[in-house]
Amino acid sequence: MENSPQFSVMMTQMVAVDELQVGMYVAQLDRPWLETPFLFQGFYIRDADEIELIKSYCKQVYVSRESIVCDPVSTSAPPAATSSTARGTKKSKKRFSLRSFFGFGAASESNADFHESTVFYAETSEFKDELGAASGIQENAIKTVHGVMQNLTKSGTLDLPHLETAVVPMVDSVLRNPAALACLVRLQQKNDYLYQHSLASSVWATILGRQIGLNRDDLKVIALGAMLLDVGKTQLPDEILSKPDKLSDEERELMRRHVAFGLDILRKAGDVDSRVLDMVAHHHERYNGTGYPAKLSGNDIPVFGRIAGIVDAYDAMITPRPYATLMSSYDALRKLRVLADVEFQAEIVEQFTRAIGAFPTGTAVELNSGEVAIVTKQNRIRRLRPEILIIMDANKELLENFRIVDLNEETVSPQGTHSLWIERGLPPGEFGVDPTEFFLN
Repeated sequence: MENSPQFSVMMTQMVAVDELQVGMYVAQLDRPWLETPFLFQGFYIRDADEIELIKSYCKQVYVSRESIVCDPVSTSAPPAATSSTARGTKKSKKRFSLRSFFGFGAASESNADFHESTVFYAETSEFKDELGAASGIQENAIKTVHGVMQNLTKSGTLDLPHLETAVVPMVDSVLRNPAALACLVRLQQKNDYLYQHSLASSVWATILGRQIGLNRDDLKVIALGAMLLDVGKTQLPDEILSKPDKLSDEERELMRRHVAFGLDILRKAGDVDSRVLDMVAHHHERYNGTGYPAKLSGNDIPVFGRIAGIVDAYDAMITPRPYATLMSSYDALRKLRVLADVEFQAEIVEQFTRAIGAFPTGTAVELNSGEVAIVTKQNRIRRLRPEILIIMDANKELLENFRIVDLNEETVSPQGTHSLWIERGLPPGEFGVDPTEFFLN
């Protein structure tokens, strides 16, 4: 079979873990990736600690011959697995079965969460083109969510149809190109955590639903459910919601009641899809049974509830809050990876990671050279090597002339003095970088 013209096969070589060095590209392990704490299938070794971590799980690994500083041996090795054969999927062009993927029983099961068919979505709009449309959609959604929640606080009545009018354009934008709306919700000003979190969770859930092939009707359900996860918090005192310090035991118990408050609000709203109720009821349940309110575990947690838990946790990690440390998207995904099959179902974590991307478009990163860049385009084959716009030098001084670099093509510095890779993702605001200036102006 001929190689795809879109990418070339990476030549790899098997080495013992004692021979690993900083800067090598680890393309394949001697055990399944899912059994290790490494988030992505393929990564550059950044420091000695990562070498020690590899040693604790593996005896030998395959590394890219391009990254080996010593003379390569003559024995050829099998090519590294690409993202299309990453953990949790089969080497097939067919979509996986949602029922088996999420642990459902026979196809005739009456209480199925999903429709039978799954859909493969191709991007039909370029990122830059979709960004303009997504900006208007986001602005309208923010106004709608804010107005509905404010009215709920005053009247006690939830205007569900009004929220649904905001959901449909969001779903359609994600279907055309998920990167645009994802970029915007990362860049949005976090003036009111409750409203912004509602919108962002809806976007993350829709993107995940698109990734696993939900049809458009199911995507509208999952988007609406995620938007309403914290609707019960409208019934809590502002002093608890905005408290900068750790909550007391009594305050924590009151905070946990937002789930019951939310369900009560939705039941009063009338005819609400049962899957929306599942998301609100179970977004704080955890796969190992340590969540609340019912301490459900495993597949006892409805599928939409499991999805809701992941998107809710991810957005909380990457959003500024007075009582929690802000994470970059990359670090948040790594934490979810550590919690896979502990607090969250591993297969859903894997699909969410694929959907979001290692270093998403619109995020700031620091290179191993010390330079700072903004991610401008994803590489779907080698997820750690996107296209970037370098905006700061190693001294964190803003450059007069920005430089676009495709890390998949440009693997060494312009001076040829060292390999070039992303050292870490940057949380919003670090080094004074505001990606909004590069995308929205």
